[in-house]
Amino acid sequence: MMLAIFVTLLAALTLAWVGKRPLALGVLALCLGLSVWLFLWEVWSPQTGFRMPWIDTRLDLPPDLPPDPAVRGRA
Repeated sequence: MMLAIFVTLLAALTLAWVGKRPLALGVLALCLGLSVWLFLWEVWSPQTGFRMPWIDTRLDLPPDLPPDPAVRGRA
């Protein structure tokens, strides 16, 4: 699938280089669509849906630590 994305991107760049801008923009939109489709296909899981466990956005507060004497006076 990555090969298809790279080929469409190369085709868009080549079309833009030879002066066929409207066609190049269409192929570029196709490349973007393929990229988004591949990302969603890679991320989706039957067990968790679209959850990405490697991106944990929950706030983990550090344990209460005594104040550091070296930092006193700074604010």
